[in-house]
Amino acid sequence: MPPVEALVDARRSIEARYRARTPESRALHERALQSLPGGESRTATWFAPYPTYIASGLGSTLTDVDGNRLVDFTYNSTSVIHGHAHPDIVAAVQRRVAEGTAWNAPNAGQVELAELLCARVPSLDQVRFSASGTEANMHAIKAARAFTDRDLIIKMDLAYHGTYEGVEIHQGADGWGGPGSPVSRGVPSNAVDNVLIAPFDDAEIVEWLLETHPGQVAAIVVNPAQTQGGLRAPSPGYLKALRDAADAHGTLLVFDEVITLRLARGGGQELFGVLPDLTAMGKIIGGGLPVGGFGGRADVMDIFADRQPPVLPHAGTFNGNPATMAAGLAAMQLLDAPAFELLAERGEALGRGLVDASHRAGVALDVTQIESVIGVDVPLAGASAGEIIDLIVLELLNRGFKAASMMTVSTATTNDEIQALAEALVEVLRQLRPAIAESAPAAAPTT
Repeated sequence: MPPVEALVDARRSIEARYRARTPESRALHERALQSLPGGESRTATWFAPYPTYIASGLGSTLTDVDGNRLVDFTYNSTSVIHGHAHPDIVAAVQRRVAEGTAWNAPNAGQVELAELLCARVPSLDQVRFSASGTEANMHAIKAARAFTDRDLIIKMDLAYHGTYEGVEIHQGADGWGGPGSPVSRGVPSNAVDNVLIAPFDDAEIVEWLLETHPGQVAAIVVNPAQTQGGLRAPSPGYLKALRDAADAHGTLLVFDEVITLRLARGGGQELFGVLPDLTAMGKIIGGGLPVGGFGGRADVMDIFADRQPPVLPHAGTFNGNPATMAAGLAAMQLLDAPAFELLAERGEALGRGLVDASHRAGVALDVTQIESVIGVDVPLAGASAGEIIDLIVLELLNRGFKAASMMTVSTATTNDEIQALAEALVEVLRQLRPAIAESAPAAAPTT
């Protein structure tokens, strides 16, 4: 359904201001279109009319190629937890790369980072490293299948576990228990044969799927908190029910903590008090460099032990590479108890500021905060919700703030920056209120 005329007019005006302040980004995008399909290598960073090209980042701010200063509330999709170019992390990487970047041999850094993660994350006995969160999930699921000698997995509808065709499946037209559907072209139609879908926060359907597929399910794969399709904490007892169901049916419980590891010293599993058998990690454990990690029970992880031949091979040219290990170790060492206290305080301040801005502007926003991660949505807006959020984000960009429907803070974020974002949001919502009222009356009620 096309957006209503008021939203079209609002987009035209906002895009005109964006084009006026970003001519160099536009030129680079047009140049990129010649050598990169769509002008990009990462779907999530594209937006209309064209993405902003960033030249540098320092602390809580970014500077684009046009010289515009942007206060960052995305931090590379929640992965840069200490802000940009933290001096300790920069120094660690510089020392490391001066001695070489990669070789066909292990390095001490992966031992040190593995030891740190095993000491912090309650369920980790052993860890292996990969180059992305996608790979971390892929290998955790492969481990569960190899260990149980079963093929099926249960995943939650809408949940994102990377661009791995084995998890790019959503609920099918036949509803729960019926065949799922690939999320896009390019995912083989038979990929759905090994994936069962359940809604997040509904343990009863998971139990029903296990009972109707006895002895066939290798793993229940779940984000401890929903991070795709809106930010949502689990209801009390939900994760425990999954743990109990997995134990009762000889199934492994796999947590995707690529995002939620930042919620507490021991990740979402510590925050919510439920331990999985395997955990997939990424983002913050790389200190801003490409990374993935997965680990868990020693008896399960033992299938990766390097024997001749290995039970389950795990190759990867850049797994545990020295530069990433150095950056990750520095970042995780900085992430001490005071850092978590600061992140929680700043996260609460950001959530509170966004709610207050929504009330002051007379536009209803759903704001969800879980520690240092905040989700924003437009309630009851139907097909217009995505366009409204996109316009809010684009106009905030025009005003010097890099935001998204899921935002975060870093240890570099200040209360003044949070207050400035809240004040800017008030102005943006007031500017867009007529268009929102026309397209989604429930989100902009008359007073």
